[in-house]
Formats: sequence, C-alpha cells, structure tokens
Amino acid sequence: MNLVLLDNPKVVDFDAGTPAAEHLSRVLKIAVGDTFWCGVKNGARGLATVTDISPSGRISFSVAWEKDSPDVKLPPVRLLVGLSRPQTMKKIFAAASEIGCARIDVFRSEKGDPAYAESSLWKVGDETLPGILKKSAEQTCIPAFPEFRLYRSLEHFLEENSDEIQKSACVAFDVYAPEKSFGNIALPPQKNVLLAIGSERGWTNAERAGLRGNGFAFAHLGGRVLRVETAVAVALSVALSKIDFWTPHKRLS
Repeated sequence: MNLVLLDNPKVVDFDAGTPAAEHLSRVLKIAVGDTFWCGVKNGARGLATVTDISPSGRISFSVAWEKDSPDVKLPPVRLLVGLSRPQTMKKIFAAASEIGCARIDVFRSEKGDPAYAESSLWKVGDETLPGILKKSAEQTCIPAFPEFRLYRSLEHFLEENSDEIQKSACVAFDVYAPEKSFGNIALPPQKNVLLAIGSERGWTNAERAGLRGNGFAFAHLGGRVLRVETAVAVALSVALSKIDFWTPHKRLS
C-alpha cells in the first residue's frame, strides 16, 4: 500500500486496529514525524505527517494537500474490451487501473459466452471490481478511479457513445485482420484515445464492420496471439507512451 485512502479530507486520525492503522504501524513501522501519502477517492492527494501515536495505537496526522497536481489525474485514454471469463476480467481491471485509463467499458461480444454476463461481478452491490480499483489506487499512489460499465453489445456501445467516438482517436486491435502495427499509428496530441480489444475469442466480421464504420483504425501488437489481459496491458502502455502522459512519481520528502 503506497497510498492510504481517506473517507474525506477532514479525516485526521486512524483508530487502533483499523486496516490503515495496522498497515502504518505493523508494515511501515511509522513513528511520530514520519510521512505517508494519502488521498480521497477522485479527489486530492496529500502528504501526511504523523503527529501522535497513542498508547492504544491510535494514529493522528496532519496533511499538506497538493493543489492541481497533474500526475494524479487519469489519462485521456478509454478502454473498450469484450466481456471475458470472470477471472480474466479481474486481471483486466487490475492491469488497466494500475497502468492508467479514464474508463473501462465492457461489451458482450458475439463470440463470447453469454453466461459471463451472469457473473456476480456485474450484480448491483458486488464490490469485487470496485475493490480491485481501490487496491490499484493504493498501489499506484493515484487516488483517481476509472469508471466502468457493461454494455449488452458492441453495437449498443457504439450507438450510445457516438459523440465521444467522433472526438477520439480510435484504434481496434486484431491479430488476424490488422492494417498496421500500433507502433506505426500516430495518436494526435490533445485528443482523447479509445482502444478496443475483443473478447477471448476475438471479433466477428460484423463487429469489425461496426468498428470500421465508426472510424476505428485496426492495428496489431505483434505476431503473437496475446491473452486479453496481456493485450490490454501492452496497448495501454504503448498508448500512454505515445501521448507522453507518463510523469515521474514524487518521492516522499
């Protein structure tokens, strides 16, 4: 855990026995005067300084909040991925949220197993995917959470997001029918990026036609047939490099 998430910016202490207090005391072995990163979900990040540790283990701290720090914002990259088996989706969410993206949109593909949509992952109240996003925020030290949604089909996604698609640089990845390497596709600066990756069984011809009809360029990530979660990690990494979004992490002072 490289960042402790707070319920709100007014929090100034952790009760003994809470996960945050346990991590700070047992893992980091923090002492009065030591510092740690903290943040509020989709809000500010700050450097906290421990001001007191009570005999019972209660940890008090003060926070110097950052103002308009560019490195805590989500990149202008949106991920569209075909619904895959639940274990694969967990890996996709972990990789995408750690590497960085603004949204994770999932669609039920024509070749995908319809039963995947019945997984508890997509039930109202299930905290598995939000929990993965939370762990990614704690790991990356970035308290910004990507939004996510499940669409009933690729066609449904394209219809509902036509305006956003027209404003974005759109690339679909296909190992079987690519037009060029992703390395040879330029992503215009100051423009949102939308990356589309099919489900475990790939695209149908109808889905390819729908993407092309909405302005998607097709690209490959090399000659290897990658797992969906690997393709997600590679595509996002290359895209962020192309738009020069990466910034170095601030070291604790």
